[in-house]
Amino acid sequence: MKHKMKDGREVELREVKVTDATLLLEYFELVNLESKNLLREPGEYTFTVREERNFIRKILNSDNESMAVVIYDDEIIGSIGFRSSPLKRITHRGSLGMSVRKKYNNLGVGSLMMEYIIKRAKELKKTKLELEVRADNLGAIHLYEKFGFELEGRIKSGFHIDNKFVDLLVMGKFL
Repeated sequence: MKHKMKDGREVELREVKVTDATLLLEYFELVNLESKNLLREPGEYTFTVREERNFIRKILNSDNESMAVVIYDDEIIGSIGFRSSPLKRITHRGSLGMSVRKKYNNLGVGSLMMEYIIKRAKELKKTKLELEVRADNLGAIHLYEKFGFELEGRIKSGFHIDNKFVDLLVMGKFL
């Protein structure tokens, strides 16, 4: 589906495809180089193209996972997804993760992806989305609060970067 960023440029937001595997690997390497807010250090995303294709197939055939990408100029500029456990007692909860290339921050890409993934989680009968975010990542926290996520807790020293520990906030949203 086509959408406009705040600067008027048009992007495509859609469910991930198996044919996106190479683009996704390139995207994850770039976004991990640009951001210190993500879990992986540069070089720690080590899937091969074949493994990435299999991972995408698994998502596409699952009622407990979903993933979408935002495409601009034949590149992935944003990614969002959630994963739920198949265990009946906790399958109603989805763990959310997202990222956006740095040069596309503050252009509405995150909001587009949040709208999509919340709708998708409801379609898959999830009743809650959860996430962890660095306590000092104020832009991301603002985005999550804008979409109704609330603070549920804090993991002290839950993140280690640049030889220092940073707290993580646990946030959740009932759907």
